[in-house]
Amino acid sequence: MTTLQKKLVLSLFLVFVWIGTVQTSAAQCDAYFLKKKSCVAKLDKRVPQLLDSANIPGLSLAMIKKGRVLYTQAYGVKNTETKEKLNLYTIFEAASLSKPVFAYCCMKFVEKGLLDLDKPLYEYWVYEDIKKAQRYENITARMILSHTSGFPNWRNQDSLGITFEPGQRFSYSGEGYIYLQKVLEKISGKELNEIMTEQVFIPLGMKNSSYVWKKEFDDNFALPHDRFGNSSSKYKDWKVMASSSLHTTSQDYAVFITALLNSKGLRKETIQSMLTPQVKLTEKIFPPLTPVSTSLSWALGMGIQDVRGEKSFWHWGDNGNFKCYMEVNETQKMGIVYFANSYNGLSILKELLQETVRGEQPLIDFIGYKNYKSPGNVFVKHIFTLGVEKAIAPFLDVKGKSTIEEDEMNEMGYQLLSIKRIDFAKEVFDLNKQAYPHSSNAYDSYAESCLKNGDFEEAGKNYLKSFELNPQNRKAKHLADQINHYKTQKGNVEFRLQGYPNAKLVTLAGSFNKWDDLNVLFFKEEKEWICKIDLVPGEYQYKIVIDGNWILDPANSITGESNGYTNSVLKVE
Repeated sequence: MTTLQKKLVLSLFLVFVWIGTVQTSAAQCDAYFLKKKSCVAKLDKRVPQLLDSANIPGLSLAMIKKGRVLYTQAYGVKNTETKEKLNLYTIFEAASLSKPVFAYCCMKFVEKGLLDLDKPLYEYWVYEDIKKAQRYENITARMILSHTSGFPNWRNQDSLGITFEPGQRFSYSGEGYIYLQKVLEKISGKELNEIMTEQVFIPLGMKNSSYVWKKEFDDNFALPHDRFGNSSSKYKDWKVMASSSLHTTSQDYAVFITALLNSKGLRKETIQSMLTPQVKLTEKIFPPLTPVSTSLSWALGMGIQDVRGEKSFWHWGDNGNFKCYMEVNETQKMGIVYFANSYNGLSILKELLQETVRGEQPLIDFIGYKNYKSPGNVFVKHIFTLGVEKAIAPFLDVKGKSTIEEDEMNEMGYQLLSIKRIDFAKEVFDLNKQAYPHSSNAYDSYAESCLKNGDFEEAGKNYLKSFELNPQNRKAKHLADQINHYKTQKGNVEFRLQGYPNAKLVTLAGSFNKWDDLNVLFFKEEKEWICKIDLVPGEYQYKIVIDGNWILDPANSITGESNGYTNSVLKVE
């Protein structure tokens, strides 16, 4: 055989091999896309049904299969008023899904030898807010990332403390992540978003992600919606916060998840250490001292679920009227991430996981969000169409009392107050008071709705009852005393507000009462509102609050600045 003939035979052989390879790959591809098509068709039918049932305006979803993005889709609208549809590039608040991405960045610092997970953080940077607290010097990055630092989730007003011995147990804390953020900023000499952009977003190709609002987001973002489906304006002036200020898309976040699955940007052993359980969780996050879970733990930056050898990593996000979730079955390299522009966004979690990740999900009980089919959520959905009396009817016991949990009803009432549906709020709080007649809180909440409706006498009675049930509720006694003795009110400073004949509640908030807008009351006398208060000598800033609207005092032209706000200024000699 000549050299030319040999080359011809070899070429024909390679062609046949190539054809065989193409046929095999095509067959694999067909199977993949057939499965994908079936999965997609099922989701495209099921998700809109869930959104409608749960009163969720919009949802952006991405599915991961075999370590790659299988499918992305946007369902519903950005805004219930304009009906503008979501698309794959619509920006959502990632809320606490910010934390796993930040943790990934921290591990890059660890790989570079810039951060030691077990070195006390004060050795990198002294945190002025907490340095005087006992046990502060024991806190490490590992404790922050695994939520065992002892910090509360968020501080009480201006005071930040440590509630237990660092490293002792799990207690979810956004404050801890802010501390670690400041450490990374100190180490690098850069602000967090710049760090995240350089270390994570650019290397992974997350083109629509930022921990601060970007001008280009203005053209395509989702508005938040309350549990009743009402939209509100999008807050854009977020401070950069490792814990919660990430803005992103489901596509971008899915890219981050696949980086974890495929060891992109970090060594495989680093990611394995990141996903190694550090502390056992309890069966429910609230209350925190429920029995220890046999399947749930927390790693570095995210939760771990291990049910009969099926290991998943997961996290949820809750910024009020934005909710989101991600979960990945590490064993099968499949998972889901979704973002919802609704308070109700996590009420469909169980159903979405059944359609995607599948398997037992004890984490659902741990985070504790009510399913959209729960009595409370069904009641809320029908309040405005049926009215409170008819909407609650299926959920009354034989004595005609509500069977919905006290805290859930209380939360509903305050949400109604926030959208100024005081009439409905009063009815909800009254139902709660009847169902829980020994609850100081139930009377307190009902009293507040009465006060905001202008029913001062009824408010006074119920505040007093709340105080009788709980003598620690000094604020209830303070308000009851003002209402019941307003005709003889005394004080060395008097405020007068002319007009506002239709106002129901006027209050005084200022530096003298920690800007509490439900503390000092005005009372109407003929054509003006009058308030008297005792103040020690000094200078104070304040505002008058009329039915929830904060205004400068029209009778006082002296103003000052505080925390970016212009306020009226009062000098007491």
